[in-house]
Amino acid sequence: MLWPQWFCLSGGSFYGWLVPRLLYDDRHQNIKKESFSRFVDRSLLLHEAPILDYLHFKLSQESSAVDIGVWARTVARRHVRELAFLSNCPILEDLFVNRCPDDNVTVLTVRVPSLKILYMRYHKDSYGGEAFVMDAPSLETLTIDDCSGLCRCKTQWLNLLMCMLRASPKSRSLQLYQKQGYQADQPNPIWSELSLVPECLLTSLETVEWTNYEGTKEEKEVVEFILRNSLSLTKVTISSKPRHPEEKLEMIKELALSFRRSPICQLVFD
Repeated sequence: MLWPQWFCLSGGSFYGWLVPRLLYDDRHQNIKKESFSRFVDRSLLLHEAPILDYLHFKLSQESSAVDIGVWARTVARRHVRELAFLSNCPILEDLFVNRCPDDNVTVLTVRVPSLKILYMRYHKDSYGGEAFVMDAPSLETLTIDDCSGLCRCKTQWLNLLMCMLRASPKSRSLQLYQKQGYQADQPNPIWSELSLVPECLLTSLETVEWTNYEGTKEEKEVVEFILRNSLSLTKVTISSKPRHPEEKLEMIKELALSFRRSPICQLVFD
């Protein structure tokens, strides 16, 4: 274990922590969890450096999520410049990532072979070109809550959607929700049909829900592409709120006549 330098008085009291870089490692077998937690708690509270440049936790499976949360909040008040967690959890299946405002992590990397559920939340004020790299071959559910990323007003969002499907070979459900209506001064989204069909369409995708579908040419082509190539599709739900009833009727007619590769696929209009 690597311990940061400290000064010790009688009775085990600490004072005068001024080092700008701290590393804590509890992965050694001879370290008790309670002793490690107490040491981290006391050392962080007594740290007196004006700026904490770097804080690194190497944690075993026995580490408490409560402890980690307390430590993170403590160092946040110390203006930490860089925080790294290396968690030894080879059987992790469910991960929630909450990207906070002023987050300085530009590329978030998730490489977990056992991961099945990944939920990522981005806050509007935190978006500044961040990206993520994902290597999770067992992933079944991916949820990205991002008000500033995959947005209807971006002209490339349809192609980005296809890239996400291509990178999610085991996806079973796709939900699209458009929070903003189309504006006349916005350019139409760019859509280029893929030469290679995403694997999830051929093997696993079962349900699609599209809320606030607007029936643009590009959106219609995306729905038709999914219907035409999805072998396991059971239900596609389209929800739209056109300004005129005639527009919705036309949308229904166009999609109802589209070819469906899956013989059991139901097309539902809400």
